[in-house]
Amino acid sequence: MASKSGTYITEHYPSAAADAGQSIIAKGFKITTRKLPILKAEPIEKMTESLGIAPPEMIFGDNMVSIEHAASGFGINFNTYDALDRVDKTGHSMLQVAHSKEWQSTRSVLRFKLKGVREKKHEGITEVVKPFDWSYSTDYKGTLRPGSPQFQPSTTPIPVGLLKRPDPIQFFDEVMLYEDEMADNGITMLSCKIRVMPERLLLLCRFFMRLDNVLVRIRDTRVYVEFGTGEVIREYQAKEEKYEVVREKLASAGQDVPAQFRDPNNLTDLLPIVDRTLERLIESRYATPDVYNLHYISTTGPHQAVKVPPIRAAKAPAVTSSVSVASDNPPTDEQSSQRPAQFSPARSIAQELRKRASVTTETYVAYGACETLVKECARQAAYKIAQAQDKNVDIPKTKDGEDLGVGEGWWYERLGLPPTFNTWAQVTFLHMYFLTCRFRVFPPAYAPIWHQHLLDHFFFLAEDRMTTQHGMVAGSVRSKYLKDLFVQWRGLMAGYDEGLVKGDAVLATAVWRNIFKADADVDFRGVGQVVSYMRGVLQGLERIKDEELAAGDVVFGDPGSEMDNVLSRSKMMGTLVDVKEQKL
Repeated sequence: MASKSGTYITEHYPSAAADAGQSIIAKGFKITTRKLPILKAEPIEKMTESLGIAPPEMIFGDNMVSIEHAASGFGINFNTYDALDRVDKTGHSMLQVAHSKEWQSTRSVLRFKLKGVREKKHEGITEVVKPFDWSYSTDYKGTLRPGSPQFQPSTTPIPVGLLKRPDPIQFFDEVMLYEDEMADNGITMLSCKIRVMPERLLLLCRFFMRLDNVLVRIRDTRVYVEFGTGEVIREYQAKEEKYEVVREKLASAGQDVPAQFRDPNNLTDLLPIVDRTLERLIESRYATPDVYNLHYISTTGPHQAVKVPPIRAAKAPAVTSSVSVASDNPPTDEQSSQRPAQFSPARSIAQELRKRASVTTETYVAYGACETLVKECARQAAYKIAQAQDKNVDIPKTKDGEDLGVGEGWWYERLGLPPTFNTWAQVTFLHMYFLTCRFRVFPPAYAPIWHQHLLDHFFFLAEDRMTTQHGMVAGSVRSKYLKDLFVQWRGLMAGYDEGLVKGDAVLATAVWRNIFKADADVDFRGVGQVVSYMRGVLQGLERIKDEELAAGDVVFGDPGSEMDNVLSRSKMMGTLVDVKEQKL
């Protein structure tokens, strides 16, 4: 869909900081994203004059996402200017809010260049009358490049089933186009997310608006591309509902209403569809052979494409199994030879990428794999707080004042640790430490990328748990806890590293201090099990190939099987006992 200005890509008022962004070419389709800071005053003034409306408070005018296919001439671009150009400038779609002084003073400054702005005052209420939709609601579906094939109406839906498959993510990015807090009356924002898999891609451009006590609105444009057939599907879906209706639905389900209202993902299923269109285009010249053919373009230096040699697609085995990381004995050569050979396209792709691709490429492999790996780490000591959904019920506390939940598994049932946020974080940290040790043997240019993504995904999970399980609505409170967790992580790594070098006694002290909170009454057989488990898992990770780890193909066991090792008498202890008996 071309914009009303008939323009393509963000070439209207690019700032001096604008660059080419970062790109990936997958089977002839070039995907480009660009993320830069908020526009400065001069570009904003030029955009204001051209659009005829003042832009939102936070406008990322240089940001964009594009999909292009050079052979066919197809191209679609999502940019800030064209999205705002679709905002109603007549005032017919204007929403009203009966607040006042803050809204009036804020907007009167921003709209100083616009003509025809007026304000009407009534008893106790200021009705703000503007010649455009100040919620910045847009029905933007993207901007087609000049000469691009046009979409045609269709009834073919986006194949959701294919998108749910656990395919490796070769490229992912999220780009903000604009945001406005509507003078503390809510929020309105437009953003794009795109993910590229080996055989397809999906782009989501989402407009989200919440006007407190008035309306909730979500407008989604999805662009789906199937590389093998060249099929491109565009779906536009508009949803909206009265604020109070949505609030009642959330409250009746026992949800944390303020927290849920901040995330459109939590609201989209609660809003009825008010408009929906499906469009499609497909041409034979888009189709590509069944060969994995991928180029990455780095924008940090000269544009030099790195080509991955074609890998013929092969059928995956009927049954696949993850690599189990536990402290059991390594398989014998005979056992290994009896295992059926299994081919995993994901592992082969990851292996080739790690061998040949650039650092820019590595971050996309690491992002998807680390998300899976962190979830596996967090699964070990997962817990729930049922009372978190009921504001009228007090959450049980430990003697230290921590929220007490309900958890299952060895860490809680056998070791006796309390199911709290701190226990979950420390056990998760322990397993993240295992992975961190393994990442250290990655090539020096890649290891920091994996370390960073591993930590980032943990903090995403931690903040979500703070909100959903512990009702931490205030962002400042969550930020304080996250900073404390980061300090704990740094100290924990130093302690475990020292223990691995100096011996089990020092390692046991680090485990006792972190996981058991230095409890003087702890059963040290449990500490011994954890120490033995750590040694075994680290040995197990040494046997895992890089491509298996890069595919996120890891499953941890638990320390329960280590009790025999803990209770068995060591050689040194046996020698000391024998010497003592001889003296007697």
